[in-house]
Amino acid sequence: MPNRSDLPDLGLFPFFRGLPSSLLEFWRPRFNRQRVSKRQPLRFPPSCSDVIFFVLLGKVKISYYSEDGKEFTVAILSPGEVYSEHSLALATAVEETEVLYLSMADFRSMMDESPELARRLIRVLGQILRMTNDLVIDLAFREAASRLARVFWRTVQSEKNQRMILNPESSDLARRSPTSSDYCSVHLTHEELASLSGTTRQTVSEILSHWERQGILSTQRGQVLILNLDRLEEKLDT
Repeated sequence: MPNRSDLPDLGLFPFFRGLPSSLLEFWRPRFNRQRVSKRQPLRFPPSCSDVIFFVLLGKVKISYYSEDGKEFTVAILSPGEVYSEHSLALATAVEETEVLYLSMADFRSMMDESPELARRLIRVLGQILRMTNDLVIDLAFREAASRLARVFWRTVQSEKNQRMILNPESSDLARRSPTSSDYCSVHLTHEELASLSGTTRQTVSEILSHWERQGILSTQRGQVLILNLDRLEEKLDT
């Protein structure tokens, strides 16, 4: 059930970072807090048929389903990330998860009070469209190894962008692409990697074992440590 008590500071989310604290406090009561069990879909009240939600704890998987029931995952959202729900995609909790949400009607009122929110929402919608387009292109034209490499690459970039995407004053160093000197930890299970790359867990395991022997990465329980991003980048179009 939605819970309005104990709502966190909105400034914790990169989407709201840099906005006046007085506005954030004024908006905070408009949000609802919801806890979702592992593997359960996010369901919102009928009065919030169109929502925007923010991941507070846990992970949320964004997927599409074909007519024959095959799942295509376009993203796994981590704490701090935001998503604008629409009817074609299904949002599911990967683990025990908490989200903050509000209706788009309420969010439009907030945009009237701060036009900067509209610019930030456009960026979010652009990311959603790009993720969907990437999925279509990957499934149509790329082999499993290339798709998996792109999952890692996008995840590393997304985590980096999450820290600075809404900070236009970021330095050139902060904006650079990851390099081989950066060790990056990707917290995705084999099952999640398979879902994101449109393949099977067995295929993911085989590819990861091969790349581990090549010194590109190191597999650990529930995560993968990227050791050489330059070598990984070579796999993007193989």
